[in-house]
Amino acid sequence: MRGAAVFVCLLLGWVGVATPRRLRGPQADRLAITLYYEALCPYCMEFVTTQLNPSMVRQDRLPFTDLTLVPYGNAMTNDDGNVECQHGVMECELNAWHACILEHHDIAQSLKLIACMMRGKKNRLDKCADHYQIDVGDVKNCKRTRQVNDILRKYGKETAKVSFQGVPAVALDNVYNADLSANLTDHFDAIFCAKYKEKFNKQLNNCQ
Repeated sequence: MRGAAVFVCLLLGWVGVATPRRLRGPQADRLAITLYYEALCPYCMEFVTTQLNPSMVRQDRLPFTDLTLVPYGNAMTNDDGNVECQHGVMECELNAWHACILEHHDIAQSLKLIACMMRGKKNRLDKCADHYQIDVGDVKNCKRTRQVNDILRKYGKETAKVSFQGVPAVALDNVYNADLSANLTDHFDAIFCAKYKEKFNKQLNNCQ
């Protein structure tokens, strides 16, 4: 397993015993997952596209997850009050696009769009929206009528509550642990299954 130092975009240059039962039906207990990330971090892009999204969509974990995405990562606010992102102005722009998606769409649609966009380093919103047939007019209006600093402000405040050395940083059940986060970036679905079973005494489908 690769070490946490390899996995993350670092701040370089920046100052029950009962037998588990199968869960069926539309309503379910939800395990909280919070992802702190930034749009152009290569490790974030890899995690979202190869670990998080396949688990949530292909393995159908999303109905059993309270998923929160926080597109800010290692960004900082300079003395002028402007957000500066680790991978430059384009990353701030893309983080803001992600934020507008999250503000105007539910988590299922948001994850589809964001995971699709993170398969490349350019703004793929139109292509991804067309692919999933999602109307993103409200997203475009959000980005057109607001400043990046304003859009990202609340995500910066959320990120400031957690102490991490790099992203992706994953909090499980509202708790961030650096070692667990590093393991989640490699084996997300397996750990999610185990923690869900441990917390709710329920076995999700397709869990080993």
